[in-house]
Amino acid sequence: MTALPSVGPPQMAQKNLSARLDALAELVRIGRQREGLDGFATSLLDDSESVLKRAGERLRLSASHTVVALAGGTGSGKSTLFNALAGATFSPPGVTRPTTRHAHACVWGMQGAAPLLDWLGVQRRHRYARASALDSGEAALNGMLLLDLPDHDSVVSASMAAVDRLSKLADMLIWVLDPQKYADASVHNRYLIPLAGHAGVFTVVLNQIDLLSPEQATDCEDDLRRLLDAEGLAGTPLLPVSARTGAGLEDLRALLMEQVSASHAASERICADLDSVTGGFAIHSGGEVAPDAVLAAAVAADSRGPLGSPGRPPGAVGGPGDAKEQKPPSRPPWEIGEDEEPEAVAQKPPWEDATPDGVRPDEADPVANVPEAPARDLAAALSGAAGLTAVADALASAREAQASRFVGWPPARLARGRRDPVRTLRAAAGNKAADPSAAAGEAQQSEVDNAVTAFADAVGGKLPEPWAASLRAAARSNIAAVPSALAGAVRQAVPGGVRVPSWWRLIGAWQWLLSVLAVAGVIWAVVIAVAHGGREQSTLIGDVSLIPWLLVMAAAMLLLGFLTAAGCQNMVLLAADRERERAEQAMREQVAAQARDLVLVPAGQEIGQYERFRQELAVALGPHRA
Repeated sequence: MTALPSVGPPQMAQKNLSARLDALAELVRIGRQREGLDGFATSLLDDSESVLKRAGERLRLSASHTVVALAGGTGSGKSTLFNALAGATFSPPGVTRPTTRHAHACVWGMQGAAPLLDWLGVQRRHRYARASALDSGEAALNGMLLLDLPDHDSVVSASMAAVDRLSKLADMLIWVLDPQKYADASVHNRYLIPLAGHAGVFTVVLNQIDLLSPEQATDCEDDLRRLLDAEGLAGTPLLPVSARTGAGLEDLRALLMEQVSASHAASERICADLDSVTGGFAIHSGGEVAPDAVLAAAVAADSRGPLGSPGRPPGAVGGPGDAKEQKPPSRPPWEIGEDEEPEAVAQKPPWEDATPDGVRPDEADPVANVPEAPARDLAAALSGAAGLTAVADALASAREAQASRFVGWPPARLARGRRDPVRTLRAAAGNKAADPSAAAGEAQQSEVDNAVTAFADAVGGKLPEPWAASLRAAARSNIAAVPSALAGAVRQAVPGGVRVPSWWRLIGAWQWLLSVLAVAGVIWAVVIAVAHGGREQSTLIGDVSLIPWLLVMAAAMLLLGFLTAAGCQNMVLLAADRERERAEQAMREQVAAQARDLVLVPAGQEIGQYERFRQELAVALGPHRA
């Protein structure tokens, strides 16, 4: 004979039942936003919502009663077993045709059971109570609500529907089989195999063993045990009984007493229902994406603590000293009925908690969810697409050309003209920024696409669906605005009116002085030569011997100006390099800011949803499966 299972103290999964239901509700919410092709299956989400609804309805009703349902087919002796356990003929038995068309209920301790019976749909004329003085020997069964379900093989379609519904609502299900039809494939495939995950609240009874010899009863029990083990029901108890003779009823009654006295059959059934649906969410979970520090901070901020462990209830703030500030927590969604409205939660308007930059102080930055290396690579790739290095080099060249207007050799400056190259560069950048297509071009747009795609693949390319696709879509959600944003960032970083250093002006004045002296010397020599025709006189204008010295002085002035320009040019190159680095850094910061707003923020929000899904899934799976 199969040993009876031991019913111990409540398991950790039962203690965390509320947290698991909350987590499942959050999984459904996240899944509905990503439902459809290559996403969360609609059937999984519908089944999960059904579990939440049933759990909420059951937990709102009598917690002091344990619903035990007897299910079986025609001729299995189900109603006879019901009457034997109840101690009276409450449910008329049948042999050749389905007799039980309506659910019958026998309650040990009727107080508080009426709402539960109404929820189960048991008609009032089919409700019976075991509360007389003659039942004092069954005090251990006080709180049990025993159901005799309709025959599952009834030709009446409503009977089969009632069996399907009540078998899901019962806290404990006992399936009654008989020696003639215990291997019926329709029973095993439709009812027994789907209950493989409910071994803790599911029992199989082999009835009518009085019709078999002891050897036949043993062979029949062994064969049924083999079938159950092959169907994944190895943990399901199997009890051979005879409702007519009472053989084996004491074992069954002892099992019921243990379940009722433990008073956690309802929680175990809900936990089993949770196990049956949460596994479907696990295929959508992959590895960690957000940095460890961000996840640790998120877990620390969660009121439930790590992996949904019991913590401070929602709405609790501070310690005992601020009890007046505390408000009772709102009910979770799985406890709200269909005819009830969710409780309104008082909230402050956003401007009361906002900082000058418009961000709430307690609002998490979604960019923190993005790994640093892919974000850094994205900024570098977008900087390359925007041509920052070329712009910075052009800016440095323009700065050098601008410096040449002041410190360069005057003859060369006169040959180049007086156009300001920095302003010309900024005007060109402004014209390109006004036309995004001109700023980016076909090739640059493709570089932007490649950069964002590479970023999405690096962050979530290995994630299961729908997260890989949803993360890629989030990263590309603003991709049409990226080229113009990059052009604007470059234009904003290009300096407008750059201040001319004072030493440039001093050097420029010195160069012009040298040039004036050189020109004056040449003119002086020409005047002497032309005015006197080579005749020697002692005056400054007529002394022909001054001509060589004047020409030498002019050449010296020009040479000194050339050497001054060459020396200053080296200083200008060093300053231009520093300004180029500063300008390139400013442009990179601008590009990084655009990458943050247009790519990293939406991607970080999606990563946050994914990590939230992983945490909630770990809670919903329970400590024994997480």
